[in-house]
Amino acid sequence: MWQIKINGILMPTIYWSYRDALDAAYIEKERGCAVVIDIVSVNANN
Repeated sequence: MWQIKINGILMPTIYWSYRDALDAAYIEKERGCAVVIDIVSVNANN
């Protein structure tokens, strides 16, 4: 599972695949508000 972090803020949506998270990051970049995007792994064991 993955989450995206945009401009240092972790978004609440959890993506089941890396590809889905990558697509969401691309959409945010196209909107123009995202300067720095990180894709973060969510550890389900916590």
